Amino acid sequence: MGFHKRHISNDNVISMFRSNSGVQMIRSWYTRGVDALITESGLASQVGSILSDDEWRQLGTVRQDEEIIKIIQQELGVEDIKK
Repeated sequence: MGFHKRHISNDNVISMFRSNSGVQMIRSWYTRGVDALITESGLASQVGSILSDDEWRQLGTVRQDEEIIKIIQQELGVEDIKK
């Protein structure tokens, strides 16, 4: 049996977000079939922290997804629209 590690760059995260699967694809990429993650500093490591931190897990997947979308939009230069 092998040890599966995955390298995730900031560009990978943005590309997955822009695909039709969006945040669900990102969540799957970070959590399924991998023993270790190697993330680029910045966006990729921030997303990894959100998905692995116990405090974020307690808030639930909806809140995690909202935060992931928020930081990706910040990276892309998209501003929040206030209601």
